[in-house]
Amino acid sequence: MAMAFSQERFLDLLDPFEDAEEEESDEVGVLPGFGGHAPDASKFSRQESSHGPLHWNTRCSTELQNVIDNFCIEELYEVGFSVTLADPSKPDCPLIACSAGFTELTGYSVQEIVGRNCRFLLNGVPSNLIDEATRVKCRAFCKDSSDGKEYAGAPDNLPDGLQKPWVELPKGEMICVQTNARKSGELFRNMFYLKQVELDETHYILGLQ
Repeated sequence: MAMAFSQERFLDLLDPFEDAEEEESDEVGVLPGFGGHAPDASKFSRQESSHGPLHWNTRCSTELQNVIDNFCIEELYEVGFSVTLADPSKPDCPLIACSAGFTELTGYSVQEIVGRNCRFLLNGVPSNLIDEATRVKCRAFCKDSSDGKEYAGAPDNLPDGLQKPWVELPKGEMICVQTNARKSGELFRNMFYLKQVELDETHYILGLQ
C-alpha cells in the first residue's frame, strides 16, 4: 500500500496541467513539445515536439521533495515510470538508482545503468544530433550539485539565445531535451527534468524522463 501511494503521489506531481482558472497563479511558463491532453507519465520522454505547449506548476518542486523524503533507493526500482537518482558527491556524478520505467525506456538493465554517468545514453547518437548547449547545462548542474550550491541557471558562456529556459523554474531545477539512444541503437528525443533533492541528509540529483 505504501508503495502504491508513493507512486500515485509521483504521478500526481508529474501531471503538468492545472485548471487555468483555479490555478492561474501557479502557472509559470510554457515548454515546447506537448499540449492538448496530459501525457501518460510513463511515456513522458517519448512525446514528440509537434504537439504544442506543456505547462509546469510551481508546487511540484516542494511536493517532489516531500515524496522523496518518504522513498528509499530499494523502493525506487518499483516505480513504473522513468526516474533516476544520481550522486553528485561521487566522481563523474554516477547514477546510483533507477526505476523499472527507466530500464524499460532505455533497454539497459539496472546492472548496466548503476555506477555510470547518464551520458552513456549518448552512445551511438550522431554528433550532429547532440545538443551541446544541453550538455553544458547538465555539466553545470552536476558541478553546482557537487559543490553544494543551488543551480541558478545556464552558464554565462552560453549564447544569449540559450540562456533563458523555456520555463522559469525555482533554483535547483532544470528541464532540457536531448537526443538519446536506447541499448538497441534506436534514437529518441528525451525531455528530462532534473532537481536537486535531499534524502537522508545527503544531496542527490533526481531525474524524471
